[in-house]
Amino acid sequence: MHITYVIGLDIGGTKIEGVLAKATAISSLPKVLKKVRTPTDAAAGRSKVLNNIAAAITALCDYGRQNIKGFRLNGIGIGTAGFLKNDRLEMVPNIPAIKGVRLKQVLRRQLRRKGIKAPLFIENDSICFALAESMFGAAKSRRNVVGVIVGTGIGGGLVLDGKIYRGRDGGAGHIGHMNIDPSGPRCGCGQLGHFESWCSGKYITQRYIAAGGKIPNPDPRKIFHSKEAVARKIMLETYEKFGIAFANIINIFNPEVIVIGGGVSNLPAEFYRKINVAAKKYAYRAFSSGLKIVKNKLGDSAGVFGAAALPYNSSYSSSSW
Repeated sequence: MHITYVIGLDIGGTKIEGVLAKATAISSLPKVLKKVRTPTDAAAGRSKVLNNIAAAITALCDYGRQNIKGFRLNGIGIGTAGFLKNDRLEMVPNIPAIKGVRLKQVLRRQLRRKGIKAPLFIENDSICFALAESMFGAAKSRRNVVGVIVGTGIGGGLVLDGKIYRGRDGGAGHIGHMNIDPSGPRCGCGQLGHFESWCSGKYITQRYIAAGGKIPNPDPRKIFHSKEAVARKIMLETYEKFGIAFANIINIFNPEVIVIGGGVSNLPAEFYRKINVAAKKYAYRAFSSGLKIVKNKLGDSAGVFGAAALPYNSSYSSSSW
């Protein structure tokens, strides 16, 4: 039995989570041997963030060296917001200090000083989510999967014909910035009517408040469960906008499964029934037949497992050290 030891890291605006994991088969969920969690310190500047990333990797590697006989690290996978364009990070609004950084080259230098020379792979965090759910989770064994993370914002990842799809610059899957109704709210990017500015958790709440809702400290779960007329109106509008966005995804990519992650994914089964109905109302019928829109199975760990899978996923290709 071939054993592969890998590190997976999920870099968020608030925290960095990482695992050292043992993989014995490409289709089996890696066994976590050690976890770390550390603040990103996004406001503390570029050097601090980069040092925190390197320190998390080093701590996991050191654990393997000290506790596993014959330990050899086979690869390091990192999931982060944004994407690498010409080797530089783009679209990282929650960690602005590392925008434009040649992350692979910088980390390579830092880790080599610690004696860590395993191949390094860096990918968008939403792609890591989609990869994990297609390999181990709610879309396991499916070859055409769209992962949609609906939290404060909306991100997306594409696995098409069993392979990660990145597009020309690595930015494919930014479905949160698909315009579904320009009469709608202004997105954080500055444009009007994006999927994100209609349906992310932040904007569902903002639309509810703007409509005169009275729930104290509202959030999508409270709005969903409320019998208040304003709350019900906002949710009906939300289902329709999800339906339009998902119909576009269905018509363009013809997936087998759309998997939803992020905070909004934790709404009850009725939410999924409503958006399935709305999507099939707007999508081309031949493409929507048999399609499933489902909740993720891996929860908050999906990004870490997707990152950990990058080094040994046969469909992934990237330059090594």
